[in-house]
Amino acid sequence: MNVSDRYGTFDRLLYRIAFRAGTAQRTLADMEEMLYGETLDEIEVGDPVFITALPRAGTTILLKLLWETGRFATHTYQDMPFVLAPLLWRRYAELFGRDIEATERAHGDGIEVSGKSPEAFEEMVWKQFWPTHYRGDYIRPWTREDQNPEFDTFFERHMRKVAAARNEEAPDAGRYLSKNNLNIARLAAPPEPLRTGTFVIPFRDPLQQAASMQRQHERFLELHEEDDFVREYMEAIGHHEFGKGLKPVDFDGWLDDAPPPSTLAFWVRYWTVAYRFVLDHAGNEAVLLSYRRLVQQPEAALSRLAERLDVPRAALAGQADQIQPPRTHEVDTSQLPDEIDREAAEVYDQLDQHAVART
Repeated sequence: MNVSDRYGTFDRLLYRIAFRAGTAQRTLADMEEMLYGETLDEIEVGDPVFITALPRAGTTILLKLLWETGRFATHTYQDMPFVLAPLLWRRYAELFGRDIEATERAHGDGIEVSGKSPEAFEEMVWKQFWPTHYRGDYIRPWTREDQNPEFDTFFERHMRKVAAARNEEAPDAGRYLSKNNLNIARLAAPPEPLRTGTFVIPFRDPLQQAASMQRQHERFLELHEEDDFVREYMEAIGHHEFGKGLKPVDFDGWLDDAPPPSTLAFWVRYWTVAYRFVLDHAGNEAVLLSYRRLVQQPEAALSRLAERLDVPRAALAGQADQIQPPRTHEVDTSQLPDEIDREAAEVYDQLDQHAVART
């Protein structure tokens, strides 16, 4: 079951109202400050963790594994569609039947989600403060000129709100956790709240990850053609990775001479420029995680990750049996220029070396 199947007529109306009420959502967020101010003042989100990468690198399973330790607070499907006001919406969500049963997500990759599943909704906050970054057919990376004290204050309080919203179900979940692929575009100049945390950046074999992204792009083109609400939903939550709503991040102006998205060359080049950006801008405290090593030695890889993130080893490494090898794609490289293939391989080797050095 996908997005199109999950939401009926009333749900779609509610979501469209929420998606088009950006100013109203900000107003609701301000109301939360008045109603829950004392509670929020007592919450310490500690060292937040920001999982980020290009899609199909293992970010979803990492989010799930960290969430299952019981130490982290993150957005769940229960927060939709009023993501900017999670505490107020929690009070009324039950009236709208927001207890979503477990179903397979729209990616068709076998991962099931329910109302209590963690998910990547954080980008809705960013779109409120930097709408110009999303105009046109690409997303502009953040620079030092994009610092915004108002955002810093809002986001810091928002992390506390997410922690408060999850507190009833997981009293020990005091650290904010997010999976947001677009945070990769902010590594060169992360706003202050992100500088207080730790980036976890998984990477995968470039040809396999690129082939998986191309396959998802084709899948979502079909889904968007069948039901425009799927596109509206994905764009509203800031997921511009695939389909008709595709907006690649223009790392270092690479889109000026990029191949078309219908080709494997486009996705391999996207992989290369994105992870070269990671190598250039991710600080020494960032955790580069090889998905190959995670699959081959899950307990050892998760133990090292637990140590880096100061999470009890048993809580994370004890889930090693949840790691499954990703689907292997047959990749036709006959139309892939040698130069693009070679550059991707060089960046992958550098990532692999850095990942070893940082563990």
